[in-house]
Amino acid sequence: MPGSLAFVLHSHLPWLRQHGVFPVGEEWLFQSWSESYLPLIRVLDGLADDGFTDVVTLGITPVLAEQMADPYLMEEFHGWLGRRQLDLRWTMSAAPASDKATLGPVWEHHWQRQAQLLEQLEGGLLDTGLVEPFARLARRGVIQLLGGPATHPYLPLMTDPALIRGQIADGLAITQSLTGIRPTGVWTPECGYRPAGRVADPSEIPLHVADDGTPTLPVSTTDLPGIEAFWAEAGVSHLVLDGPTLARAAGAPPTDWGSTARDLPRVGTPMDVLDRPVLIGDSDVAAFGRNLAVAYAVWNPTGGYPADVWYRDFHAIDMEGGYKSWRVTDTTSLIKEPYDPAAATARVADHAADFIGLLSEHIAPRPDDTCVVAAYDTELFGHWWYEGPQWLDAVVRGLAAQADVGTTTLASSLRQHPPSTSLALPESSWGWGKGHAAWVTEETRWIWREIRRAEERFSMLPGGPSRRAAWRQLTLLQASDWPFMIAREQSAQYAVERVKTHLARFEQACRGTLDPDTDLAAAHTPPASHTRPA
Repeated sequence: MPGSLAFVLHSHLPWLRQHGVFPVGEEWLFQSWSESYLPLIRVLDGLADDGFTDVVTLGITPVLAEQMADPYLMEEFHGWLGRRQLDLRWTMSAAPASDKATLGPVWEHHWQRQAQLLEQLEGGLLDTGLVEPFARLARRGVIQLLGGPATHPYLPLMTDPALIRGQIADGLAITQSLTGIRPTGVWTPECGYRPAGRVADPSEIPLHVADDGTPTLPVSTTDLPGIEAFWAEAGVSHLVLDGPTLARAAGAPPTDWGSTARDLPRVGTPMDVLDRPVLIGDSDVAAFGRNLAVAYAVWNPTGGYPADVWYRDFHAIDMEGGYKSWRVTDTTSLIKEPYDPAAATARVADHAADFIGLLSEHIAPRPDDTCVVAAYDTELFGHWWYEGPQWLDAVVRGLAAQADVGTTTLASSLRQHPPSTSLALPESSWGWGKGHAAWVTEETRWIWREIRRAEERFSMLPGGPSRRAAWRQLTLLQASDWPFMIAREQSAQYAVERVKTHLARFEQACRGTLDPDTDLAAAHTPPASHTRPA
């Protein structure tokens, strides 16, 4: 084939087990599992049964995988699904006649879908958990599984090489213990990258803050190898970074990345770097970059397919039953029309054909080693965009019906077309300004200071159960989610409470008064490096 498409889905939620239920906490897990993960399993199983391979590269962060395999959470999820169905029955029976006349058909759609989800869960997944079906699909060659550090820390700002190695070692060990597969590829958290040199210090006041919030930080005295060196030590051969990281390294001019949807670059420009992997510096680790011009056709900062007037509106919620029964109708109006599943399905076919056409247009003039990486959060498909799993299925099947583009995984692409270009990459992320602004603000500086103090104290702890307990709390404290939620003002108070909780538990662990199994899932035995990072 002239070229290939690599769908890459990134699955991540922080540690939520027994840390709240609603509106934040375990409810986040259950919403994503019911709206994205169960539908995705159904779609991928259908493609597998029809003989498809190399369909999707799926990253599941270890901290999420632990929860997806945890028996306690699976039982709670089962009960939550059942209660959701009861809530729907109450809504259907208690509604006035006028609502029944207009919303009755979509309520029936919800009822059938809830029954389908319960049947799917009770058909074996309740016993195996939600990791095993993805592991099975990986063993069949339908998908590739990506790994990552244990708790999704922001690696560019970590200064202790032992803790970086510990996070990586635990993450790969957790994925292997839960899936039987040792990942050779990773989605590095937040697409964060740092080259060799001194590490920026987020615990200090910035030297300068740009208009987009990007801080110029003072550097610590710590001089470390680039992030790729740590992954290479662990046996990882490839990782996913943001497209602008590679483009900047190749000499692309400053770009408003939020407006690049469908802005297909000309052949022979620095943007060509997004169409195949590159080696990072003088290492053997390959980096794949998100092709935003193609990927943003689906969803971007200003719109995309999910904003179509016929799709289900994410924000219009029945506050009694919690169901979303209206379509987008008009993105500028609060007046919504009832959701029509059949009409939405017709639009899925249109948008799948449109995306395939755009992809063919992009690939046609390029060499046959072209690999377009279309990367998204997994929750886009189903949770944020209800029709997303249908669209994914339609695109994969539509590509198979023609000869110019096929799907691939990152590992397969790397085997078929090993990279020959090396680039020195800049410090970067996917966030605001493609730097640290989404995690480092005046409001988050105290978190970074507390993390630094905890890391220093941990380095002096002797071995044993107390060290293992302290390590778990430290890694949960290092999660990139907490400063991001505060900087973005998304459930910021919850994030503050979680930071304070893990700080308090870390102190208890250091004093030997915390149960070593606190905040551990029951799905597996913790890796040895919980006791002492390599």
